Amino acid sequence: MVTGITERNQMKAELVNLGYSLKYIDDWQPKTTLYRHRPAYNAEGVMSDAIGTAVLNVPGNPDYVFRKSKIGLFPWMPSEKCECQWCGVAGSEQIEEPVTSVVASVPESASTVGIQDGRSRPAQIQCTVCDYVSEGASLSGAQSKLRSHAKSH
Repeated sequence: MVTGITERNQMKAELVNLGYSLKYIDDWQPKTTLYRHRPAYNAEGVMSDAIGTAVLNVPGNPDYVFRKSKIGLFPWMPSEKCECQWCGVAGSEQIEEPVTSVVASVPESASTVGIQDGRSRPAQIQCTVCDYVSEGASLSGAQSKLRSHAKSH
C-alpha cells in the first residue's frame, strides 16, 4: 500500500500514541516478531493463543504493525509496565485482593472511597477539598476525572 506524506504522518502520530518509538517507524525491519497482549480465541470460543504468545516472522512495516496493534499484537512482550488497553485489563485480573490507591498527582486531600481493582467495575473517588465525587467505569477512569477536577482548585 502506497501512502502519501499526510497519511504517513498521521500513521506515525498514531503509532507513537500506541507506544512505538519514532526510530522503529523510520527504520523498520522487513520481518519481526509480535507478541499477543490479549488472548486469541477460535470460532468455538476456546482460547487458541494465550497472552505473551509470539507470532513469528510477520511483516515489520509500520502499516502492518499498526493494523495488528488494533487487535493486541505488539513487538514487545506484555508486562506490568505496558500501557496498552489489554495489559491494563490483564494486570487487574492478576490481582487477588482488592486494592485502594490515591493518585500521586491528585491533591493529598483526595482519597479513595471504594475499593476497586480497576477491571470494568465502577469506581468512585471522593475529593476531600470539596464534595466532588469522580465516577468512572474503572479505577483509572475515576482517577483521570479526579485529576481533571483537581485542576479547578
